[in-house]
Amino acid sequence: MASIFTKILEREIPAYIVYEDTHTFVIPDKFPSMRGQMLVITKREVPYILDLTPEEYEAFWRTTRRVMRAMDEAFSTERTCVVVEGFEVSHTHARLYPCRDKTLILNPRYEASDEELREVAERVRVALKRQR
Repeated sequence: MASIFTKILEREIPAYIVYEDTHTFVIPDKFPSMRGQMLVITKREVPYILDLTPEEYEAFWRTTRRVMRAMDEAFSTERTCVVVEGFEVSHTHARLYPCRDKTLILNPRYEASDEELREVAERVRVALKRQR
């Protein structure tokens, strides 16, 4: 059965895709712990990051780095923190947290509104375009 991320990638479930390349795509987290939280997701549905091919692994980290830099600009962060996951949704993905100070305080997750997701996606898209 396809993961929710595969369904998003196949456009079966709507999402604000901020960035997409051959191996990865990026969306705002629909259930963030903090405003601006993003997800970097592998296109191939692989539960464990170490099971990615070397090419997929490198692309995953290249995209993650690029989006982190864009988030630093878009949200005026102290730094963006990253956690790689694959348990809750058995599909390799990174949660990117835009930290505005030196502490990572994760609030209880909430459901972001479409307006918030659209605004967050646009801010990161603009910052990504500036990197070119």
